Amino acid sequence: MKVFHSLILLFCCALMSCNRANPDDSRAYIEGKIRGSQMILTEQQIKIVSNTTVIAETFPDGSGSFVLSGPLLSKSYSLVLPKKVKSFSASKSGCTIAPNGKEILIPEGNTYLIFNEIILE
Repeated sequence: MKVFHSLILLFCCALMSCNRANPDDSRAYIEGKIRGSQMILTEQQIKIVSNTTVIAETFPDGSGSFVLSGPLLSKSYSLVLPKKVKSFSASKSGCTIAPNGKEILIPEGNTYLIFNEIILE
């Protein structure tokens, strides 16, 4: 009987110690394609930055396609590119080019985005 109670106690402790997913623990997911003249696309590092911290980074493939995903540290974040952005088209509205020209600012509430095309200078 003591063994049975010990197993039940152990089971209850294990259940109570499990962390539950917090709905505030969002992830950013971005996929897209970059283009630019006179550049080797596979050498252009792309990053997601949240709260001044790099949460994901990658290099596009030979066609310019990329996929990034990482945990958000704040509700808004940005896609950081190696060169200034001339133009872009995205699956959702509200994204803007930052004053430095090398970031696309993603507004709150957008955790999944597809950039059909990002044209770099």
